[in-house]
Amino acid sequence: MNADIELMLNIYKTYNLDWMNDKVNDIKCLTKHHIVKKEKGGLNDISNYALLTDESHHLIHLLEVNYNKEYNELNRLFKELNTSLEPPTDEYYQRVKEIIKFVKKDIKRRRRGKIKSR
Repeated sequence: MNADIELMLNIYKTYNLDWMNDKVNDIKCLTKHHIVKKEKGGLNDISNYALLTDESHHLIHLLEVNYNKEYNELNRLFKELNTSLEPPTDEYYQRVKEIIKFVKKDIKRRRRGKIKSR
């Protein structure tokens, strides 16, 4: 396992849920999401990482393209969590759930709109 991920697991205790509230089936499959992209000056260390499953990592980058406001809000939450150096709280996960719920609801709404317009 990557040393940075191991260190972050020791700090944040996210063995069961990643930072986007996705179930962790195997901690060996966790990835490091750069909160601030390297191209934009983001550091390549734990202060700039969020621990995500492959599925969450894929989702966050889809949000970056299609839901930039929500993408930025999740990254803001990741930064807050990193600053705290504490495991995610129920309140943290609730805020993440609300963002993801909004996006899923909006996707469904858009799909219905496309079907109706044909």
